[in-house]
Amino acid sequence: MTTTIQLSEETQGKLFQLVARLQSELGRRVSYDEAIVFLIMEIQGKQEARERFEKLFGSLRGKKRVWEDLRQLRRSEKQRHERLARSA
Repeated sequence: MTTTIQLSEETQGKLFQLVARLQSELGRRVSYDEAIVFLIMEIQGKQEARERFEKLFGSLRGKKRVWEDLRQLRRSEKQRHERLARSA
């Protein structure tokens, strides 16, 4: 069953950019439906990862500052790895 949804022009433009990116990466045509499914799966994956992380570090639940520190640490580690990869 197909259905119609309403999107703002801005959202439609962003969805079109995602479709174009997926088409480039996959080397085939991608529908809007596939792009939306991709976004849903990506969000679900992030939620599952967060749940697994919270199981490991449950004492951090509700500690917003700690989560911000962990995100910053991850960003700095990623930047360091990128610098190392460029210099190699």
